[in-house]
Amino acid sequence: NIKYLQLEVIMKILFKNITALNKDEYLELIKFHGKKNNLKYYSYTAVMGLILIIGMSYQIILKNYVSLILLALIFIGFLAYRFIEPYRKSEKEIKGEKIQGNLINTYIFYDENFVVKNKYGKDTLKYRKLFKVYENTNAFYLYINKEDVFIMEKDKFEIGNSEDFKEFISKKIGYKFKS
Repeated sequence: NIKYLQLEVIMKILFKNITALNKDEYLELIKFHGKKNNLKYYSYTAVMGLILIIGMSYQIILKNYVSLILLALIFIGFLAYRFIEPYRKSEKEIKGEKIQGNLINTYIFYDENFVVKNKYGKDTLKYRKLFKVYENTNAFYLYINKEDVFIMEKDKFEIGNSEDFKEFISKKIGYKFKS
């Protein structure tokens, strides 16, 4: 820990942001994530549904009713999963400790990496490890992969500001930044 404190003193903090994860911010992320992925998600659902419908039609022609019933059950299960699972997952997250407990993340950005700290621990990440960074009107979303994201509210910078951060992060990650 002493080494870390000494290193932190040597490395210049470029940006610092403290964001409390709350239900409103999480719902905003879900809405943003949905807009970003809706076409791909629903296209896949439509194509798979169409394949199952064609399979069921073929079973009707063949008068193979056992296979028809099996494909119909798969079709119903698939649609239920595709439309119900996202809502179930969101409800579970909203009721979880991170959101209900207003988890507070501290983001500290240095030239070569950034640190995310909260009551669960600390992670140091290189910028190249970021999958994508998106900006909306109120926040930056730092995606570690397609599903895991850190939410940074724009008005919570203690060192630096959102406009300078936008310029900094877009230079660091290039095409991975989406405004």
